Amino acid sequence: MPDERDPQDLHEKEGDPGVTPIQDIVVRDIMSDIPDRIPPQMPITRILHDFSTLKCADLVVVDGDGKFLGVVSPFDLVSHVNPSMGVRSGKKAPCIECMMRGDTLVAEDLMSRSHMTVNEKTPVIEALRLLERYRQPDLVVIDDEGIAIGMLGICGIISHLRLVGHL
Repeated sequence: MPDERDPQDLHEKEGDPGVTPIQDIVVRDIMSDIPDRIPPQMPITRILHDFSTLKCADLVVVDGDGKFLGVVSPFDLVSHVNPSMGVRSGKKAPCIECMMRGDTLVAEDLMSRSHMTVNEKTPVIEALRLLERYRQPDLVVIDDEGIAIGMLGICGIISHLRLVGHL
């Protein structure tokens, strides 16, 4: 039978010796896995397939060594056809049919290279400041070599802080 108590009551409260001080929580402690890493040469047809199976999650583009290159978001894809949507890549296809027929269109043609990253050792408080300041829904987490190792979203931070007694 599942425990029906409030998860907040299952953890010690803020200020108790068992609770990690919020300033000591780092991104690595609460980041989530990247659902799918894609190469820069992935064709548009495969990108569309991945969007449909991953519920339109951002696709992280990495090189052969796993180093972060950019992100293809659903908005990048739509903006490629309709730049009034806020294109980030700066390139435009004349129509959806043209985009689908073009075998040469690949992830690096669509991706945003300006997606924010954060190092795995960054304090979560700093990550929150970045998310708020730049109005980003998530950050790509990288290690010291620039390898994409995770994602950090505002909802994950809120959930974690609540469970450990900070909210």
